Amino acid sequence: MWPVLFKTSELIIYSYPLLMGLAWGFAFHFTKYLLEKNNVSSKGFTFLFWSIFICSWVGAKVFFLLTSGQTHLKTNTTFWLGGGFVFYGGFVFSLFFTLFYTLVLKKFSLKKMAYFLPALAFSHAIGRVGCFMAGCCYGTVCELPWSIHLHGELRHPVQLYEGFGLVIIGFFLLRLINSQVPQIKVILSYMASYALLRFSLEFFRGDKIRGLYYGLSTSQWVAFVVFTSVLLLITFQRKTNS
Repeated sequence: MWPVLFKTSELIIYSYPLLMGLAWGFAFHFTKYLLEKNNVSSKGFTFLFWSIFICSWVGAKVFFLLTSGQTHLKTNTTFWLGGGFVFYGGFVFSLFFTLFYTLVLKKFSLKKMAYFLPALAFSHAIGRVGCFMAGCCYGTVCELPWSIHLHGELRHPVQLYEGFGLVIIGFFLLRLINSQVPQIKVILSYMASYALLRFSLEFFRGDKIRGLYYGLSTSQWVAFVVFTSVLLLITFQRKTNS
């Protein structure tokens, strides 16, 4: 792995934080590009985007601290009580803020959130490359030709599996947007497709620090709830329109 990209006596550049920064920068500019390309007003976008950044950062850290166990909290006190993030923690915190901002404050249309999602998928993929380079979120032991040596074993490069899946999801969402499908369909497609991807790949995760409950990880339970909610919403919509 390559956790440190550059190091001198005065400067250290870590791969994971660098790629996370690039991911957020890309997400901002690509989302703005999609809004402008589709002649959608970007009023309220900048404040919403950076609010989502803060909420997702805090939420991802909170979920990690809640699921990583008391031992971790006692032994790791650097970088907000230890490094580590849970994507779905950031997703949940950001979702609540977005609903408040769009439905209560009415500063931005909820349907416009569809234009955020391709950038979210692509930037998330960049973040997973950062995970790969840092050696975190590692996979289970395997002996496949493409396995990688990490933490003393040959393992699934599960970070790259997810990154590849996210790129596919991102292009799929772009195709939906370019096809002028209803924006709610884009939103539900993202939620369902990523839930399926994450639920499946968690079986190949070797780092169990984020907790296992009844045989499933925290993220798998959240993915299950998300996917089930999407199915219920689609069923409700069809019954309403019939």
